[in-house]
Amino acid sequence: MPPDDVKQFTQALLNLSSGVEISHIHALGTWHVNGDWEARAATGNTTDWGTDRYSGLELIEDALNLRTPTVYDLNADKKPVVNAQATEAAREKQERIKERFKEWVWQDDSRRERLVRLYNDTFNHTRLRTFNGEHLTLPGASSTIQLHTHQKAGVWRILQTHNTLLAHVVGAGKTFSMVAAAMELKRLGLARKPMFTVPNHMLGQFSTELLTLYPGANILVAGKEDFEAKNRKKLFSRIATGNWDAVIVTHSGFERIPLSEDTQRRFFEEQLHELEVIRLQHADSSNRRLVKELERAKKRLEVRLQALAAEHKKDNTLTFEELGVDRLFVDEAHYFKNLFYLTKMTRIAGLPQTASERAFDMFLKVRHVQSLNGGGGVVFATGTPIANSMAEMFTVQRYLQPEELKKHNLHHFDSWAATFGEPVTAMELSPDSAGYRLNTRFARFINVPELMQMFRQAADVQTAAMLNLPRPRLDGEKPAIRNAPGTPELKAFVQELAARAERLKTGRVDPSEDNMLKITSEGRKAALDLRLMKSTATDEPRGKVNQAVENIHRIWQATIAERSAQMVFCDLSTPKNRGFSVYRDVAEKLERLGVPGGDIAFIQDYDSDASKLALFRDVRAGKVRILFGSTQKMGSGTNVQERLIALHHLDAPWRPADVEQREGRILRQGNKNSGVQIYRYVSEGSFDAYMWQTLETKAKFIAQVMSGDMTIRRLEDLDSAALTYAEVKAIASGNPLVIEKAQVDAELMRLTRLRSAHSEEQYRIR
Repeated sequence: MPPDDVKQFTQALLNLSSGVEISHIHALGTWHVNGDWEARAATGNTTDWGTDRYSGLELIEDALNLRTPTVYDLNADKKPVVNAQATEAAREKQERIKERFKEWVWQDDSRRERLVRLYNDTFNHTRLRTFNGEHLTLPGASSTIQLHTHQKAGVWRILQTHNTLLAHVVGAGKTFSMVAAAMELKRLGLARKPMFTVPNHMLGQFSTELLTLYPGANILVAGKEDFEAKNRKKLFSRIATGNWDAVIVTHSGFERIPLSEDTQRRFFEEQLHELEVIRLQHADSSNRRLVKELERAKKRLEVRLQALAAEHKKDNTLTFEELGVDRLFVDEAHYFKNLFYLTKMTRIAGLPQTASERAFDMFLKVRHVQSLNGGGGVVFATGTPIANSMAEMFTVQRYLQPEELKKHNLHHFDSWAATFGEPVTAMELSPDSAGYRLNTRFARFINVPELMQMFRQAADVQTAAMLNLPRPRLDGEKPAIRNAPGTPELKAFVQELAARAERLKTGRVDPSEDNMLKITSEGRKAALDLRLMKSTATDEPRGKVNQAVENIHRIWQATIAERSAQMVFCDLSTPKNRGFSVYRDVAEKLERLGVPGGDIAFIQDYDSDASKLALFRDVRAGKVRILFGSTQKMGSGTNVQERLIALHHLDAPWRPADVEQREGRILRQGNKNSGVQIYRYVSEGSFDAYMWQTLETKAKFIAQVMSGDMTIRRLEDLDSAALTYAEVKAIASGNPLVIEKAQVDAELMRLTRLRSAHSEEQYRIR
């Protein structure tokens, strides 16, 4: 939006002829609104479109910078506390300003035409390219393997474009696409030394698949032992001096390859400069919290710079830059989504909050590889590019489309969020204070077609609906639900959780001692098996764990001749837990029913790459017929589908991406069974049913985004790490209307506060 138009709107809104200045810094996504004395004193600024605590000019500046106004008072201890009534009044005025702007911007024909043309010229000027790789012959590839059309198209795309995200559905054959692309790049002289980084448990399997497709490839596979201190120098020397077609390392091994001090220093100094510019922009800001946060961020970077300067190499090994790697392929790239970012938006739920060292290390190495290839040279592959929230799309774009973001002045998160996102403020039941709280969420996405158009310039999206892959048929066309009756003990425990949530809501408990995240975690464990939470709980004969035992044994017995295999997923009770373990409980019961111990395996017992490879081989051969594991250990990349006949969810994961990764183990190419079963076990009256319902809703949202439907302009995002108080109450009571009542109560509270604020404003005017 041109600043001149914002200025015209502001002056028209506040009934001013002059006195307002609007400035915008593209690089930082920052807007500044200034008014002279006359503008600040105008009735439109102080009363019509402002409050006695927040002027109209301040509200406009906050809206432009995606900030939601919050009014603080000092309590007896001189600590700031939120003035809920004044805050609600300010936020209501800001919403009115936004609505008025939407009307104003369309009222003048010439302005409307000019702004529409500007928007379309900026974001709607690209016809997405299509790729056809049918002409590729792939010299050196095994003639016994024929790549699918979408795989060849992916290879051609990688050869023709700078950076690529292979966002292919789980089981679509991303490994072969990456391998073929790397070998073609090498053959054509476009790459000297491609490096693949894969999940730890997939090293052996990935290497085997590479050699299956290219039997004559000269590859270096670096396992856990190679990265030990005594072997590291030798490994890095071999990588640097060898003429490898591919170097394959694990994610953890990749992280242990050091970057040069210069690369890190240069990046930190760039970030410090950016932070300093932002800090100077807000040096006289009334938003003290933002200034303090900027100062803290600056200090953290300075500390890291000092640590870098003081650090001397513990072992004199080669750095990543010296290895000669000039192409980078990252398998299961969603593990690197927690990348840091700078933002002026504070306390907004729904934004990615975590920043991992692993992602930061990847980011710097990606930048280095791109610097060698004119901004390209990087391929990410994942079946689940959006795990939980659309805000993760910005992270993918930062890795793979940095120049595209800069071209559109969207490389700063706040600019990206202002273009494609919208904070939504609502009253919510509070888990840590009395009654209700105002909560702002980054929960609505706008201009979705333009966002997806930009995203798809780098992303090769292939969903199950787009591909007709030879996958096994799912019996009943959907997972089967096995309901276990809720016991009085379980219902009583859920009621206890509801009572704890009630105490949190009324502020009688310190959130550091108890909170909704803890309540959610304990509720999920109790839904799996109450013995995980109460040592005195009994083994319920019709509980879902025992139902799973019966079902697993029945399928095992029915498929003895075929030696079919089953996978059992359970995240909440692993075999290494002290005390009661669902893994051990199920395995012992199966053995008592006649299943040989050798037919059962826990993936957690297989630590080394070689042992995992041997385990997967045994599952494919039908030697191990019941494999237990967690989503983390046994999800993405575990290709043991050949004999899989059934998959069991003992618990519900939190993210739809986890469900997709789990079920992608059985619903994939290469499964010899024409029909398979997936079972979800649900304890009635527990958190289970609600968890699965939430997962379904989230999955539908993500499917909408990934489908490329250009008619969808707005989407509500779904992102949360814990159930709300209302949700726990609804589960405990068995009445879903409890959630609706909580929403109505919140709206009533909001309107009551607005009425009070309006009465006070009328009194002031009189």
